[in-house]
Amino acid sequence: MIDYHIHSDISSDCGVSMRRMAASAREKGFKEICFTEHIDLDLPGEMDFTVDFNVYRKRFNAIKNEYADMNLRMGVEAGLGRQTKDKVADLLDKQELDYVIGSQHIIFGHDPFYKGVWEQYSQRQVYDEYLRTSIESVKECDFFDVFGHLGYIAKFCPFDDKLMRYRDYTDAIDTLLISLVHKGKGLEVNTNGLFMTPDTMPERPVIKRFFELGGEIVTIGSDAHYENVVGHAVHETLGTLKDIGFKYVCAFDGRRPRFITIDSLL
Repeated sequence: MIDYHIHSDISSDCGVSMRRMAASAREKGFKEICFTEHIDLDLPGEMDFTVDFNVYRKRFNAIKNEYADMNLRMGVEAGLGRQTKDKVADLLDKQELDYVIGSQHIIFGHDPFYKGVWEQYSQRQVYDEYLRTSIESVKECDFFDVFGHLGYIAKFCPFDDKLMRYRDYTDAIDTLLISLVHKGKGLEVNTNGLFMTPDTMPERPVIKRFFELGGEIVTIGSDAHYENVVGHAVHETLGTLKDIGFKYVCAFDGRRPRFITIDSLL
């Protein structure tokens, strides 16, 4: 089994050590995990989403040696945005990383985790702006390997019908997916959405559309910030990918995708 979106206390929104996260993965039978610590420059709010790479690498190497029976990979989840793209690209160019998730976390200058954006705009306005800025970011940013948790905003939507459905945003989602395919970028299937919406991020019809458009690079991650979340619903989601038609899920080594047969993980 494989989980390519795990945080630790290197990220300011997580209080769990790498050792505890790796131990949880091992106990659940996972053979490969990737730590994806937050880098989000100028993100509004109280938390500092920057990384001290000297500390990160020292801790990672220690855990990698301790858990030599597993494939541990070192990555980041980097915030996308035209204002910070050059700074982020320069920062990541200086690091030896295995994997970079690119995530759109800012909408109308807000992180939708906080209430502000929902108090000022309608649900449709927020979702439209999320997709507009995501399309813009994918076109202008080239420092990432996969687009992370498409539909992220739905997790924090205060309305009963939260899910960002393909049928409601067909043109915008197609534009985004086509851009990813043309740039050779992947799509993350993030199982964390199952806690707060009825589906993964993105939902199954979006994943299916990515496959239909020729998308080949797909990763799977729990977005765990607590050890009990590591690997959540990965097995079931791998089955979903297989049903759609995917034969492989990707891991990464030194920013290069490695294709693993889904059958070997089920």
